[in-house]
Amino acid sequence: MNIVAFIAGILMIFAITTNTLSKKHLSDGFVSRSFSGYMKSSRKATNEYERYCFDNLKESVKSKQRTTADREKPSEDKKEKTREIHIENAKINIFQLVIDKKEKQKDTYNLIASLIKTLYSNQSFYKKGFEKDILNNILVAFENQIKKKQNLNFETLILKDGSLKNIYYKIIKGTKFYDFEKKIGCPSILDFVKVENSKEQIPMKDASKEFLITFFDKKITKEISALQIEYPPKNLTLQNVLSICQKNNLPIDENDLKLFDFSNSMYRSNEKTFVGFDKNTDIKCKIKLPVS
Repeated sequence: MNIVAFIAGILMIFAITTNTLSKKHLSDGFVSRSFSGYMKSSRKATNEYERYCFDNLKESVKSKQRTTADREKPSEDKKEKTREIHIENAKINIFQLVIDKKEKQKDTYNLIASLIKTLYSNQSFYKKGFEKDILNNILVAFENQIKKKQNLNFETLILKDGSLKNIYYKIIKGTKFYDFEKKIGCPSILDFVKVENSKEQIPMKDASKEFLITFFDKKITKEISALQIEYPPKNLTLQNVLSICQKNNLPIDENDLKLFDFSNSMYRSNEKTFVGFDKNTDIKCKIKLPVS
């Protein structure tokens, strides 16, 4: 018997067996990592849903406590039915600004900075340029949350500028009583801004006066507010808003209003998509869950 051929055969069998086991190990490892990535991204998506439900619960309670200047006093005379404006449904989303940076989202950056000025220009802590200082610090803090693979959350942000720490806490918390028109109290920025991985438009029918004044002006806001409380708000259309702007000599076109949703259905979609992402495996999980 040729001993060389025998040894060569044994080595070939060993090589084939080793190669098979190696491929199986790699395959098992890939399946294991994929499953782990899916479970992690699924958990993150579920966490987003739970946080959304919790935040909505807080906003619902807070909205009942807010005092509003435009709420009419009850009278004995029969009045036409009006709708209540739900500003908690009409927050501007900062998410894309956080991801793309202000260089690519200049319009969004300037709009949010202007909104901050509208909200806090009458507060004792306000000084010239405050809106950009605080917004820049917020964006940097969100970048740090991303680097640390944390969930994006206003309430857990750590600002780089320590001198803004107490002020940031105040604008996050707000005061129990707040009235924009009467300049009473301090608003919570969480009533007007959110960070959420979605591209939902702002429903015009629920946009706050603070946001409308920032985007348009006081005269136009007054006319839009009158259309908002109609039940249903059937006259709050894109064309009517453009006409109001034209009448008040504000140069604006349809592209400028893409931020807004002019759908005036009294009911919002009862489902929402939540996204989770595992950076270690680049696996993204989307889940659609019911919301109230």
